[in-house]
Amino acid sequence: MQRLRTFGFFFLLLAATSIWPASAFSQNNQMIRLQPKQPPQNKQSSKEKLALSYYRSKEYRKAAELFGQLYAENPRQYYYTFLFNSLLALKEYKSAEKVVRKQIKSSPGSTRYLIDHAYVLKLTGNKKKSDKILADLIKQVPDNRALVIQLANAMQSKGFSEEALIVLQKARETPGMEYAYALEMANLYQYNGDYDKMFDAYLDYLDKSPQEMQRVRNRLQSLMRHDVDDNLSFILKKKLFERAQQNPDKIVYSKMLLWYSLQTKNFRMAFRQARAIDKRFGDHVEDMLEVAEIAMANHDFEIATEAYGYIKDKKDNTPFYHESYSGYFIAMVNAAAENVKTDDETYRELEKTGRNALAEIGLNRQTVEIASHLAHLTAFKMGNYDQAIGLLEQALEITQLLPQEKAGLKLELADILLFKGQEWDASLYYSQIEADMKNETVGHEAKFRNARLFYFMGEFQWAQTKLDILRSATSKLIANDAMELSVFIKDILEEDTLGLTVRSFGKADLLVYQEQNDSAFGQLNKIEKQGLGPNGFQYLLYKKANLLVKMQRFLQADSIYNRLVTSYPESIKADNAVYRQAEIQRLYLHDELKAMDLYMQLMRDYPESIYASQARIQYRKLREVEN
Repeated sequence: MQRLRTFGFFFLLLAATSIWPASAFSQNNQMIRLQPKQPPQNKQSSKEKLALSYYRSKEYRKAAELFGQLYAENPRQYYYTFLFNSLLALKEYKSAEKVVRKQIKSSPGSTRYLIDHAYVLKLTGNKKKSDKILADLIKQVPDNRALVIQLANAMQSKGFSEEALIVLQKARETPGMEYAYALEMANLYQYNGDYDKMFDAYLDYLDKSPQEMQRVRNRLQSLMRHDVDDNLSFILKKKLFERAQQNPDKIVYSKMLLWYSLQTKNFRMAFRQARAIDKRFGDHVEDMLEVAEIAMANHDFEIATEAYGYIKDKKDNTPFYHESYSGYFIAMVNAAAENVKTDDETYRELEKTGRNALAEIGLNRQTVEIASHLAHLTAFKMGNYDQAIGLLEQALEITQLLPQEKAGLKLELADILLFKGQEWDASLYYSQIEADMKNETVGHEAKFRNARLFYFMGEFQWAQTKLDILRSATSKLIANDAMELSVFIKDILEEDTLGLTVRSFGKADLLVYQEQNDSAFGQLNKIEKQGLGPNGFQYLLYKKANLLVKMQRFLQADSIYNRLVTSYPESIKADNAVYRQAEIQRLYLHDELKAMDLYMQLMRDYPESIYASQARIQYRKLREVEN
């Protein structure tokens, strides 16, 4: 046992000293001998620290002098690297060559230093000798995969990317070599800017290793993040379509096309791919569910409806029937609400669809979202408040409801009570949700709606207190809404400290919320006649234009948005106005070219706008259609 303990201590000491320099230096450069009973602490010498400090601050002359001393005392690779790089930065190529020759002698088997030598020779203009060293290395490509990659990486690091490619190509042709070096070659093609070959290399890798699809996706996603003008996106799309057409029986290319379409938010293409995969390869309904969920999250309710509908129609042949039925109904309701041209007949049909869903599946935990959206539709679009409230109260009696689900139903109930004109009852429910769900998104949403309610009622100071708290909410959307309303109240109060104008705007906004559009427009006209400062007038223009869109008076709305942007280009609402103008042109006036110009204007003039990302997506879609 004593021998084992002694051996254990010796092993630990050996392991500790193996990762340490052979010697460390004190301030007077005297060697400190390691004591066997006290392992050395991991401290750099003061000279090494100073040398590193000079190097990091780009004082290469001082760094080279100190690293030269350290290297002379202890020719470690670590010191060599910093010394070599410092000499290169100083363009002292002869000294750098001398150092690298010394390092080659001390490590004759290392190809890295030979490549360093070739690099220095190239810098001094001795290309012939440089090429000779590289040619000799290429002739002797190792048959070991790790050594091949190490050699290619070393060449690439010194700018010899063409030679690195030759090394990889030669290695992949070695008899018995099963590894194709596709990922390594893709990196080199990317370094050279040869994106066609880069994508081919990635797809060649997928062809041999389809199980590595996520790895390839991660690399491509990182690459496309910097694809400002979408050139890489178009090349990749073309390559994927070619591969999928040439290899119809390989699901990997169809899956990659589906992934690509979701990345570029082309949900129509994603729906087609998911449907093709499910029909061709069978039992891939999860892909369609992913399309439905992502499209819904991105407010593409048309595609979400089609995707959920595709799953719903399978009925007994899918485990996602109830989930898809719920998504299908909610997507249709959202699509109708988003389209100001939706007529009463459409809403009646939607209400019928929702009631049929509850009749078939029943009112239970799986269908509370259907019940919530049906209640909203029944109250806000059909005017049947009591029927909607009764449905929500019935849903609230469902046993084993999660707190989040119960809060969502109460939130809808409060909204309907406010719509009906029962402000204090609505505020009571909002306050309950706030108290019960303090740290949850639904609690923050209730706090915001409660603050907005008090703004409607003219209690703007109380509203402002809650809004300022919400500006730091975890939900970016709620924080943004809170900030917008808070800034609006402050801007108007700057011009009317008595608060009369804020109260007048609050009345107009409550009428808009209650779908009393004509009365709301009259209230806005009344505010305009009372006289406004620049802040108030900007907001008045924006609110009028928004209301005109709801009233389907698109040309008038477009004209007022344009007036706002032209007269107040620095306005807090200018970017909103440009985006809404573009949407009017695209959705209602069907002038795609003008819409593209407006999306481009938004991206160019207001790059920090929250609408810039959506503008880019719509611009890309319109450009693809035009092409």
